[in-house]
Amino acid sequence: MYIDFDDVNKYDFAKVVFTTKELDMSVYDDRKKICEDLNFNFENLTYNKQVHGNNVVIVDKNNIGNIQEADGIITNISDVPIMVFVADCVSIAFIDVENKVVGCVHAGWRGTYKEISSVIINKMKTTYKSKVENIKCIIGPAIGSCCYEVSYDLVEKFNTKFTNLNESLYIIKDEKYYLDLFKINEFILMKNGIKAENIFNPNLCTYCDENTFHSYRRENTTSKRMAMVMQIL
Repeated sequence: MYIDFDDVNKYDFAKVVFTTKELDMSVYDDRKKICEDLNFNFENLTYNKQVHGNNVVIVDKNNIGNIQEADGIITNISDVPIMVFVADCVSIAFIDVENKVVGCVHAGWRGTYKEISSVIINKMKTTYKSKVENIKCIIGPAIGSCCYEVSYDLVEKFNTKFTNLNESLYIIKDEKYYLDLFKINEFILMKNGIKAENIFNPNLCTYCDENTFHSYRRENTTSKRMAMVMQIL
């Protein structure tokens, strides 16, 4: 039903999970079920209307449960689960282990290109006085470079923006281009000062593993969604 990241956690104030295809998080009853199973407060569950941008919402006591157009969300309030939906796009959890702040983002190629991770890190720094050395990140399952075929124009778009990478942003197979969103997002995190040892990426491909994950591409633009869900306990 979900992947539990407790075994990589070095903190005890928050919990982070990633749901599997046993649930469709676009459905009310499945969102309720996961919260009940995790002992999360379903009444306070807060998420956004995702628009493939880089806006990040700060959840405080005045906007719990409000749905806004954004692709990132942060809070320092306990008993308030926050969530992003995905079905091939990258999800990333951010945990400030010192100031007890959590956040997560939805980063498809557009959100990755717009560096939504840079936005959420800067908001954590300015709003909660977070220090990058105290932020741990978990990258959820997403479509890998093994399967994410894109146009040459999109590859060039990323090459033009991210010019100081030591490794390639893509691979070529049979004269086709496959973008590596995992690698690009890791680069963005480290560019912002996140330590490599504080980034956990299991490199799980949603397209490859049809028994575990929904995939927007594999399932012909399915409306079914997984989610990264987290809560300060």
